[in-house]
Amino acid sequence: MITNHVDLHKEKKGSSYSILVDIDEKSLKALGQWPWSRILLADLLRQLQAANPAVVGLDILFSEKDRTSPILIEEFYKRYFHLTHTLNVPNDLQDNDKIFADAIAQTQSVLGLYLSNEKFAVQECILESSFEAGDLELKNFHYVMCNTPLLQKSAQSYGFINASQDSDGVLRRMALLKAYKDIAIPSFSLALLKEIDPTLHLKGEELLFLDHKAYLDRDSSFLLTFYPQKWYKKVSAVDLLQGRIDKNMLQGKIVIVGSTAIGLHDQLIVPSGRKISGAQIHMTMIDNLLYNQVIIQPQHYRVIATLFSIIFTLSLLFLLIKGRDITMIVFLLLGLSAYCFMTIYMLQKGVYISAGYFYLLLLINFTLISIAFFIIDSYRKRLYVEELNRSHSALLDSMVHVAEVHDIETGAHILRTKKYVRALAEHIYKQPHHPYHKKLSPMVIEMMYKTAPLHDIGKVGIPDSVLKKPGKLTFMEYEVMKTHPDLGRHIITNAMKSYEENEFFNMAINIAYTHHEKWDGSGYPEGLEGEEIPLEGRFMAIADVYDALVNRRVYKEEFSYAKTYEVMKAGRGTHFDPLLVDAFFEIKEEFREIAERYHDETGM
Repeated sequence: MITNHVDLHKEKKGSSYSILVDIDEKSLKALGQWPWSRILLADLLRQLQAANPAVVGLDILFSEKDRTSPILIEEFYKRYFHLTHTLNVPNDLQDNDKIFADAIAQTQSVLGLYLSNEKFAVQECILESSFEAGDLELKNFHYVMCNTPLLQKSAQSYGFINASQDSDGVLRRMALLKAYKDIAIPSFSLALLKEIDPTLHLKGEELLFLDHKAYLDRDSSFLLTFYPQKWYKKVSAVDLLQGRIDKNMLQGKIVIVGSTAIGLHDQLIVPSGRKISGAQIHMTMIDNLLYNQVIIQPQHYRVIATLFSIIFTLSLLFLLIKGRDITMIVFLLLGLSAYCFMTIYMLQKGVYISAGYFYLLLLINFTLISIAFFIIDSYRKRLYVEELNRSHSALLDSMVHVAEVHDIETGAHILRTKKYVRALAEHIYKQPHHPYHKKLSPMVIEMMYKTAPLHDIGKVGIPDSVLKKPGKLTFMEYEVMKTHPDLGRHIITNAMKSYEENEFFNMAINIAYTHHEKWDGSGYPEGLEGEEIPLEGRFMAIADVYDALVNRRVYKEEFSYAKTYEVMKAGRGTHFDPLLVDAFFEIKEEFREIAERYHDETGM
């Protein structure tokens, strides 16, 4: 068989060294469904032997006898029907398995085995191995499904045909050796190559055969490089049996008898997403070895890639903490480029360093770091916002305190009015169908509550002779008093001119400037009408007037609640927003409770 080596070496680049004799749908339709009688398979082998291939591999398991043998048919009828008639078949045609075994013996052939850790109810296989695994860490199996003893003995060699898919169901790698009860068993592909080159052997993690050298992983596996579908040469089994092919195309070739028929369920998914048959997997392994396309993925490279990713991430974290953003970006780009270059370089050397072990771990680590920094940054911003809010509150408190010192009526009035505003706003917000529900929110209500005390801040600019005058004001004095909304707007604007304009800022101005506007347009300072008046100004008007009515002022005595309600009702649609008046009457008792609880706390 050494003469056939020449044919293998002369194989043109871009074409497979092996050829598949395919038990395809066409063959099944012409010769019947599987399993075929082994007389047919014996004839197929004889046709192949006549073509003088380098070696023939049968990617088929024959674990049971052929039940179409005349001798077995006679036994069946005798056992179940007690018939002793014979089929008058010549003795040399009585046993199909013997005919098939003779054909196997006359062909340089390799049979398949199936290794498993699940117990099979089949005969015990007696296997030997000519391979020395050395220090390789082969996956060990406890059970094997092999061919019938008659067929097993007739073959030149054997190899396991089962493939191991990854957890996602994709086949990416194959082992050249596995162990059965600590005996090294070659793969089907390796057994075929050893029939061609009996000197094929292992030297450490190197496989030496013909003039080739291939480095293997510690478990003897390597990553498969798959070819386009047109790469895999095949002929239909029925065409070979019926003499419709040129047998010269089989001469000196590695011939594998297998099936691509979908009905026989010998299909595997490869990384491209397509399905190929088990026989084509063996063809791929053979061509990878003969074309020096063996790619390995050593375990220690995965560990190195993982450690490198962790160190790289920690370095980025260090630069990030130190605030060296530009250095960090340059370091990141250089590191990614270096790893990419190293991956390409090692791939050319037949070593695959999965990018996932570096990039994925880097992405995960960097994402976790980013999340941590986001949380820290958010916490810092929250502290900053809280500090800013405290600054706002301190500023408001200072401004309100100025008003309290100047106006003896302001202290408890400020406390009560802001509570009225919040009570009224919260009541409306609890009603999803209220027209003003969508204009309110917990944040808006809180801002109204905090800015309400500023509604009379402009009174600090009103002379005491007017502000504290007992009794009714004259026309001119009243005109002076009417300037306090505009004064309030200017005070707040000047006090907050160092801040950017925001909702809080605008609301404080609106409350101070528009709380004396009236719904019918008769208010001041601008005579705004209806919804031209900001909503917060309309809320403040309700709270301010109610509090002025139920409490004593320097110019009047306090009103009874009954009289106060009459005044509030009379102002519906003229002084006040009708919808707010309606809401006020729905919670008037809550207003009364606030008025009584905080009645003149300033000691007026």
